[in-house]
Amino acid sequence: MATDTRTEKEKMLASELYNAFTPELMSERERSRDLVYEFNTTRPNEGKKRDEIIRKLFGRFGTNSVVEPPIQCDYGSNIYWGENS
Repeated sequence: MATDTRTEKEKMLASELYNAFTPELMSERERSRDLVYEFNTTRPNEGKKRDEIIRKLFGRFGTNSVVEPPIQCDYGSNIYWGENS
């Protein structure tokens, strides 16, 4: 029987059963939680700061797009937000 050499993150991205409690995935969730908290606690007039945070959090964030707090996500890096949305 062949041994699966993929990381738990690779299994997760393939929508397969995975262990969410590896150091790599726990670290990614912690990073995401920090960015989500920072985003959700911005003031209404801090559009530029919100944009900077969301670009760190999401895999892609299109130009002329807006996201309003509050948001919640586990990882963020797999979120791709289109243009003008």
